[in-house]
Amino acid sequence: MPKKILILSEPFGLGHTKVAEGIAQRISMYDSSIDIKIMELGSVLKPFITSVFVHSYQKLSTQLPTLWRKLYHFQQHQPVSMSLQYSIYKLFHRKIEDVLEQFEPDLVICTHPFCSSTVARKKRLGFKVKQCTILTDCYAHGIWAQPEVDLYFVPNQGVKDQMVDMGIKSDRIVVTGIPVDPKFSTNENKHHIRKELNLKELPTVLIMGGGLGLGGIPQIANTIAKWKEELQIVICTGKNEKLKDSLLDNKDFQHTNIHVLGYVDNVDEWMEASDLLITKPGGLTCFEAIFKGVPLLIYQPLFGHEEENCQFFVKQELAIELSGEDMVDDYINKLLNEPEEINKIRQNMQQFQQKMDPQRSVQSIVEFLYQ
Repeated sequence: MPKKILILSEPFGLGHTKVAEGIAQRISMYDSSIDIKIMELGSVLKPFITSVFVHSYQKLSTQLPTLWRKLYHFQQHQPVSMSLQYSIYKLFHRKIEDVLEQFEPDLVICTHPFCSSTVARKKRLGFKVKQCTILTDCYAHGIWAQPEVDLYFVPNQGVKDQMVDMGIKSDRIVVTGIPVDPKFSTNENKHHIRKELNLKELPTVLIMGGGLGLGGIPQIANTIAKWKEELQIVICTGKNEKLKDSLLDNKDFQHTNIHVLGYVDNVDEWMEASDLLITKPGGLTCFEAIFKGVPLLIYQPLFGHEEENCQFFVKQELAIELSGEDMVDDYINKLLNEPEEINKIRQNMQQFQQKMDPQRSVQSIVEFLYQ
């Protein structure tokens, strides 16, 4: 009888579910006999409440960032309390027992702290299942720390140290990087990809704001639009249809060298075709860029986890944080005329890649599954 893995995520941004899909792809390639199911748990069990909470999170993090920062930093270095665990369970995950009994997984993998918290709680109360949790940012908030988790997979040694400080045993934590979809680990011919995407052979800048189209895209796009005769500009608005429509209706963006996209499934190809990526620092997006070797400029990180991500990538010299429009123009000019500094970021990415091993997470998961 085949082994079963249930991968649980949540719809707070698209990164958590994309990580779930990436690890599922890698496990299937490693052992095709394993039966894998991916589920956004809150959306299945409590769709209305989850939808309201996701909307509130987006509004809070973008329109009331100072309040969001205070909430994020509240008890950020402490493991999640039993009372908070219970609140998460009651609010989002009541009847998780039905899901576990229906699928009967041999292993549960969690890519969001809410799912991890609820499964850990079930284990503490006596439910027998193996659990792995994958951290999706370059900082360990206390809500990720649950001693019942059997194995953690973390992006870097600093996150491992933070988890140990919060009481997680060192031998339960594996440093692997974020397990991006395997297609980001494959380097294609840039000229061929550009031809496939109907792009010209021009220096190309990709502007992204994650799956929800956040991160100051309009400001960045307006600043770079004046360079449209000298470079190619690709603007990906994710699922933000309102933003996409506003850009398409703007005469400044109606140019053969400007491409406005909505949500796309082939982000890997657009990264491959690009010479520079300007984005907010979602953990997954940044790791995808590192594996594709496209230099990163970070703009308007959300308070909280994205601030921490930004600090990590800048400290490691894998990205530059943009502080304003003048700095945007400065780096576009460098891309066109003095690319040495931008090429240095690409070289640092190549060196950093060699420290990461997403496949190690797969090997550890499969070995643990069959124990």
